Amino acid sequence: MTETSSIEEVYSDEIDLNSIFTVLWKRRKLIVFGTLGATLLSIGISLLLPRVYRSEGFFQLGNPRKTIVNNEKTTKRDKAIKSTTSKNTSFIGIPVPIYKSSSSQFFNPNRFQFIASQYKLFKEEDLKQIREYFRKAEDINEWIKPVYAFAKEDTREFAQLPQDESNSVIGLKLAYEADSPENAYTYVCFFGNYIRDCLLYVTLYNYVMDGYSNKISELSKNENDIINLNFELLQNTNKLKDIRAILSNYPESAKIENRQLVSIEEGGDRFLAPVTQLVGIESTLADLRQDLSELEREREKLTVRTEYFSRIYSELDKIGERGESLFLLLKSAKDEVFKNKDLNQDALKEVFNNLSIDLQTFDFIFFSNSRFVSGPTIPSMHIKPKKGLIAIVSCFSSFFLLVILSFILHWWQKNKKMIMSKS
Repeated sequence: MTETSSIEEVYSDEIDLNSIFTVLWKRRKLIVFGTLGATLLSIGISLLLPRVYRSEGFFQLGNPRKTIVNNEKTTKRDKAIKSTTSKNTSFIGIPVPIYKSSSSQFFNPNRFQFIASQYKLFKEEDLKQIREYFRKAEDINEWIKPVYAFAKEDTREFAQLPQDESNSVIGLKLAYEADSPENAYTYVCFFGNYIRDCLLYVTLYNYVMDGYSNKISELSKNENDIINLNFELLQNTNKLKDIRAILSNYPESAKIENRQLVSIEEGGDRFLAPVTQLVGIESTLADLRQDLSELEREREKLTVRTEYFSRIYSELDKIGERGESLFLLLKSAKDEVFKNKDLNQDALKEVFNNLSIDLQTFDFIFFSNSRFVSGPTIPSMHIKPKKGLIAIVSCFSSFFLLVILSFILHWWQKNKKMIMSKS
């Protein structure tokens, strides 16, 4: 192989830039005007596309667990909850387990569509769109995102969180995209009200069911305790009469020395002097009467609370699964139960006050503390379509396509005769 042939072979493998620029220059009008026309066309089409506006908001959540203690008797667990409450007076954030158990309510499409139909925010056309757009839990979950008190980044930053701190959901990021600023704003407002209503319903439902079952069982136990105390009172009263009869039959027994040796076994008290036994029985009777008085007072309170929760329980199926309706039912039931009762009685007044405190606490948590602290925004600019991005993408894509088309046309003109002759 000669040196000349090797040089020709090398040059045959190289790209001929002159021929490329020649082809592009020859087709310059096609490339320039074609790119310009495609760009203008894409801009025109983008002007005809429907505009999309995005509204956003942050909905703060209150914590019902730290404020409501259903039982009037204070247990160690209740004291722990109350001590936690005193440290955290803002009641912000729902513990993650409670949020997860309640979130099934948020992302239930049937419940979502039902609550939407109950509000006066939407027209019939909007309700049809809601039934079409929100068919699955994922369709709702797309617009509702929990915000945790301690994210993964916080854990890495602080290395180790204090032991008394537990993670919670402090709020929700809400957003929606619609064809107008007003519609986007309306949907985000509805999301906030919907979340509040779901949490309110779950909390009040548990409150009613716990109160209904607990008070019925506590009332039954209270009645049994009263029965047993009355029996003990009767037994000790009869014993008192018998001892007095013994004293009347044996007058000298009253002079027996009180300091004497007796058996410590069960029934050893029988060997005490009758007068000493009388004092012991009367002391026991005094304690039993005091216990009975406390139980009877507790029965009055339990009877009223049982009436209150039973009235609500019987109406649960009639109001549907709406938190606000259940809250109004709790208020009206309290008014009905105490309408003809004498609130000058301490026991009734105490129950009335406790129920009022519970309702005020629910009102504070769900209507004062669970609220939008940011937004919902009313967007002034649309986010879709992005005309600038569309124009740039259209310009570059049409330019490259037309360059490729230019080379295809050049190749076709160059080889057209040969292809036609073979055919």
